[in-house]
Amino acid sequence: MSQAFHGGRLRDAEREFGLPRDRFVDFSSNLNVFAPTVSRFEWDRWRSEIARYPEADSDMIRDRLGEFYGLDSNCVLPTSGASEALYLAARLFAGCKVAIIEPCFSDYSRSFDAVDCQCMHVTLPRSMWFEPVEKWVRFLEPFDVVVFGNPNNPTGSLQRRADLMRLFEERWQRPKSWIVDEAFMEFVEDAGSETLLSVIECFPSLIVLRSLTKSWRIPGLRFGFLSTAGSMDRLREMQQPWSINSLVEAWSKAFLVAEYREEFARSFEALRIEKQRFAKQLNEIPGTRLHLGAANFLLLELISELLDGQNLYNELGRRGLLVRVCDSFRGMAHGRFVRIAVLTAAENDRLVRELSALCEQRIRRVA
Repeated sequence: MSQAFHGGRLRDAEREFGLPRDRFVDFSSNLNVFAPTVSRFEWDRWRSEIARYPEADSDMIRDRLGEFYGLDSNCVLPTSGASEALYLAARLFAGCKVAIIEPCFSDYSRSFDAVDCQCMHVTLPRSMWFEPVEKWVRFLEPFDVVVFGNPNNPTGSLQRRADLMRLFEERWQRPKSWIVDEAFMEFVEDAGSETLLSVIECFPSLIVLRSLTKSWRIPGLRFGFLSTAGSMDRLREMQQPWSINSLVEAWSKAFLVAEYREEFARSFEALRIEKQRFAKQLNEIPGTRLHLGAANFLLLELISELLDGQNLYNELGRRGLLVRVCDSFRGMAHGRFVRIAVLTAAENDRLVRELSALCEQRIRRVA
């Protein structure tokens, strides 16, 4: 199965492996498995919402997002997932020289492909994936705009807020604008001290993208937002009406409230604890090297030439386990990297058993 752009492709997996969708455990999709869940009662109560139009301008959602995330609501634009935020932001920079820091989420490139701009892929060498921003910023001076993920997908590397702020304050230099995708920021330990949302009003040329899809485990609802202190009027004019549907409005009224703050925070702590336990197990798998990033997924490098990412994907898929082979990410050697989400303890243990057995068998058989 082609994994050109995204994980979570269960329908394709059904066709490829001949298993029903509910038989798969999906490690290719990075969601917060400990997030507060929607009860059957709430879904039943919201059923009538699909028979009405949502708010055309999402004022209520903007206010709730601002209050929950500690932002001036004038700096918030609710969107249909972080993807819509990204595609809207790209339209601001027609005619500009744009740098996309690779390896990264493929939609950064796709969003600028539809814009009349000079888009370049700045592919960091393997040795610089986990280096601080000062080490790779020299590649960016010719550009007007820089786009990158923080934490990065798929490496999980994190750029510290203090380092980024020093960079932004050098206003005489290029690049002049930054688009920073913080889709995985809430999974970072002490995320409040690292997010750029808290300094968004200090840097009008900064645009931060956020996804509620991953942190709240609501991918089907498509919910995110964009935050900036500049260009907001233009962004609102470009956005089509009714980007936010009625179910998202109902969900927001129920969950973006003070009563859920503590449970939401606990979910990240539970996930970080399980991530550390899971990482220790993965670190013991022969022929591999684990990269422990800041997000809710782990990057597994296949250092033995006897192992291949696509082969492992196929073997695990036949067993109902889906992982994300990283061949479609620019700058990542084909067959050498697999991205694995952190799920529940039972699911993680199952993957470790199956993956360990496959790697051991492959190495032993060829040896």
